[in-house]
Amino acid sequence: MNNHQITNEVIWVTGASSGIGRQLALRLAQAGNQVLVTARNVEALNQLAREHDNIRVLAADISATDALQNLTQTLATYTPVLDRVILNAGVCEYFDISNPDWSMMQRVMAVNYFGAVNCLAAAYPLLLQSSAGHIVAMASQASRVPFPRAQAYGASKAALTYFIESLGVDLAETSISSTVVELGFVDTPMTASNDFPMPFKMTVDKTVQTLVEEMVARPRFIRFPKRLSWMVSVARSLSGLWYHQVAPRLSRAS
Repeated sequence: MNNHQITNEVIWVTGASSGIGRQLALRLAQAGNQVLVTARNVEALNQLAREHDNIRVLAADISATDALQNLTQTLATYTPVLDRVILNAGVCEYFDISNPDWSMMQRVMAVNYFGAVNCLAAAYPLLLQSSAGHIVAMASQASRVPFPRAQAYGASKAALTYFIESLGVDLAETSISSTVVELGFVDTPMTASNDFPMPFKMTVDKTVQTLVEEMVARPRFIRFPKRLSWMVSVARSLSGLWYHQVAPRLSRAS
C-alpha cells in the first residue's frame, strides 16, 4: 500500500448503491483497487459496475436470515483474499413518541448491526489471508450523544461501535486492524428527507475524499466534521447543556 493512497487492494464495500458507498467504491476503483460492491438494488450496482472495470457486483440483502451463508459462499467464488472491508450499509428511521413504532428498533438493528456482523463474519477468513487486513465500520456521531427521534439509529450505531472496538482488542495479535468511522450529517439520499437542522452538513465528495485520506493510517477512530465532533465531545462532558439547549434545537424544523 502506498503511504499516501489506497491502491492495489481487494476491497469489499457494502451499501454501495448510492451516497457515500457508491462514491467510495468508484474512487477506490479509480485508484487501482479491485472493488466488490454489495447492496439490495441490483440495477444500481450494475450501473456502478459499468462505470469502471475494477468494480464487481455482489448483490445481497445483508439482513436476510440466510445472508451469512450466502455471502460466505459468494465471496469465496469472487476472491481468495480481502485486504479491506468497508461496512457502510445502513438504514435510518425516526421514532415518533406520540405514535411509537417499536418494531422499528428491530428493523434498523437488523441492517445496521446484525447486517454488518454478517458481512464481517463472511469477510473474516479472507481478511486473514491478507498481509494487512483492515475492517472499516461506518458508525455515527449520533451514537455519542442522544439526538431527538434517533433511538433506533443511534442505538444500532452504538452497538456497531462497541462491537468493532471490542473486536479490535481480540485482533491485536493478528494482521487485521479495525477502524470506526463516526460521521456527522452528509448530503445523501438517506438524509434528503430529514426535517430538522443538520449542522455542518458535508457533501458526499468531501466526505469520501476525507475518509480515503484518513483510512490510509488505519486509526482506531475517524471522526469528522471536526466542528461537530468537538461540539459532541463538549456535550458529553456537559450533558445538561446538550439535553436542555442543543438537542431540542435539532428536533423537527416545524
